[in-house]
Amino acid sequence: MSKHDHDEDINRRDFLGKFAVGSLVGAGSMAFIGVIQLPLPKVFNEAPSVFKIGFPSDFQVNTYKTIPEKNVFVLRDNTGFKALSAVCTHLGCIVSETDWGFTCPCHGSRFDKQGAVTGGPAPKALEWLRVSLAPDGQLMVDLNRKVNAADALAV
Repeated sequence: MSKHDHDEDINRRDFLGKFAVGSLVGAGSMAFIGVIQLPLPKVFNEAPSVFKIGFPSDFQVNTYKTIPEKNVFVLRDNTGFKALSAVCTHLGCIVSETDWGFTCPCHGSRFDKQGAVTGGPAPKALEWLRVSLAPDGQLMVDLNRKVNAADALAV
């Protein structure tokens, strides 16, 4: 091989120089993209945990009303209003109402009308949720506030 053949080959110093410039451009580009994204929100919009379910007159005494979009059953009895979570305590499936209580379609857990476990793999009762009254007179349920089965909103 002649010296002329090697002139077209890149030497080690030139390669490292071009690699360093390429790395600098790549790192600078990534930093620029990061700076551009800083003002953009990084949170996911979640549904609020407190929501209105209607006026007290919308509910009949001694019946459960299903709020399917919120996975809640609302009971109006002689003591007032109560809300029962429709989320099974076994693996989070949504239970459905039956004549005798509630049943989970996923693994067969059964609950009585008060949410107590009567069969299946569920480790604990369905959760009761806080019901309150909004300033406009509508009932509100708070998914994050657990209460006792005896707690009811008297209206």
